[in-house]
Amino acid sequence: MDTKLTIDEIELAIVNSNLFNKRTDIFVPNVSWGLLNHEADLVIMTKSGYLTEIEIKRSWEDFKADFDKVHGHHDDKIFKLYFCVPISILEKVVSFLKEKFDNAIPAVITYDEHGNIKDPNIGYPGRGGRKLFLEEQLTIARLGCMRVWNLKKKLVDVYHENKQHKGVETKIN
Repeated sequence: MDTKLTIDEIELAIVNSNLFNKRTDIFVPNVSWGLLNHEADLVIMTKSGYLTEIEIKRSWEDFKADFDKVHGHHDDKIFKLYFCVPISILEKVVSFLKEKFDNAIPAVITYDEHGNIKDPNIGYPGRGGRKLFLEEQLTIARLGCMRVWNLKKKLVDVYHENKQHKGVETKIN
């Protein structure tokens, strides 16, 4: 890996960056069914109903492997597409994209090991996708809500594990 950050840490960094509006946009991680013709690492729906896909990469190999996929992140619902890569591989990524897309490259944003997200203004994010229909907007909202309850379950499980672990330590001491 070209980063120590987890996908969850990178997603949080994106949400907390100033590139998007976490007060009005809906952020949904790991959309793998229910809306798109491919899996998206992170989608962001604006309050006006346009969808941005963020394809998060943690290594050069992970980035290159994305181009072996048949779908190519083409879906008429995707208005914008960004590749989010570690700053340490930015030059290789840009060189690869220029060769693959004849200089009309997709947009790239970067992150460092502290979770700082930067937009180096490389590439163009526009995919020409359409505004989502109301039913599709509700699907995004529903998928996001489903993630909340799964996360709460994990947090409760971790809390109980830590509570039990502390109880065992107390008995041993």
